[in-house]
Amino acid sequence: MLRASFLSRAVIRGLSTAQPAVAAQSEKVDKDSLMKLRRKTGYSYVNCRKALLQFGTDLSAAEKWLRQNAEKEGWAKAAKLSSRQTSQGLVSVKTAGKVAAIVELSCETDFVARGEPFKQLLASLVTATLEHAKSVPAQHSDKISTQTLDVDSVKTADGKSLREVIAMGVGKLGENISAKRIKAFYAPQDSEFYNGSHPKDGLQDVPMGRFVSLLAMNRKKIEGQFPTERLADQLCQHIIGMRSESLGTPVDPNESKKQTETAKNADGQDELNEFFQGQTTQMDADETRLLRQSFMLNPSQTVYEYVTGHNASIKDFVRFELGGESSD
Repeated sequence: MLRASFLSRAVIRGLSTAQPAVAAQSEKVDKDSLMKLRRKTGYSYVNCRKALLQFGTDLSAAEKWLRQNAEKEGWAKAAKLSSRQTSQGLVSVKTAGKVAAIVELSCETDFVARGEPFKQLLASLVTATLEHAKSVPAQHSDKISTQTLDVDSVKTADGKSLREVIAMGVGKLGENISAKRIKAFYAPQDSEFYNGSHPKDGLQDVPMGRFVSLLAMNRKKIEGQFPTERLADQLCQHIIGMRSESLGTPVDPNESKKQTETAKNADGQDELNEFFQGQTTQMDADETRLLRQSFMLNPSQTVYEYVTGHNASIKDFVRFELGGESSD
C-alpha cells in the first residue's frame, strides 16, 4: 500500500517536472529568422518573437502579421497619444530638377527624432510627397510656386495615405508623431532646385535636419568651372546660417564705398571665387535680403557678387526651421 502510494506520487512528480520542459521547447524560435525579421521590419524583439511563434520560419507570413497588428495598434496609439506635445523632430527636403518637397515631422523626444526608424519614416513621407508633386502639372512663374498638402491627399507607392503611414509609425515608436507641414514646390522658369540641411542628420539620399533650405538657381555651363553642386551647397548653407528672409535686389554701387579686397588662400588663389573679377562693397551685418547679404564664406562680397562671379543667378529660395515659420 505504501509502495503503491510512493510510486503514484513519483509518477505525478515526474509528469509535473516534464511539462515545463515541453512548454519551454515549444517557446523556442529560430534565432536566424528572428534576426532577419527584426532587421527587415524594425519591430521589437518581443513582437517579432510572437510572430515567429505563430508562423515558424515563414518570414513572409510573420512580416504580414506584424504589419497588420502594427497598423491596428498604431491607430489606437495615435488616438491615445494625440494630445501629447510634439516639440522635437526633423525637417526633410528632397528635389528632382524643377520639383521639390519639404516635410516637417514632429515627435515628443529628441531620442526618437535621432533614431533610424524615425528618419526612415520621414524619408518615406518626403519621397511620397515628391512623387505626388511630380504628378501635378507644374505652374512655373518668376518665383517658386508652393502647394500645401495634407496627410490624406498624399499616398505612398503601395497606396497608403500618409496618415496611415504615420499611424503605423506611432504604433512602432510609441510616441505621438505628427506631420506639421507637407509642401510641394515648383521652380521658376529657367532654373533648377538645389537643397541643403543643417545639421546634416539625414539618410544618404534624403537630407534632413532642424533647418533646411531650397534654392532655385540658374547657371551657365562653362568647361572647368567651379562645381555647381558645391556652389549650390555653399549658398544653401548660407541661407540657413545667415537666416535670409527674402531675395531682395543687388546693392547699388553708389550706396556704399567700394573695396577691392579679395580672399586669398595660402597659394595666392581665390579658392572661393576664382572667377570673380569685379570690386566689392561694404555690407550691413543686419541685412536679411539674400542678394545684399555679406557672403558667409567670403564676407568681402555680397551674395549677389559671389554668385554673379560664378556665372549664376538666384531666382528664389525657401528656408524652413523646425517648429518655426518658413521663408516661403
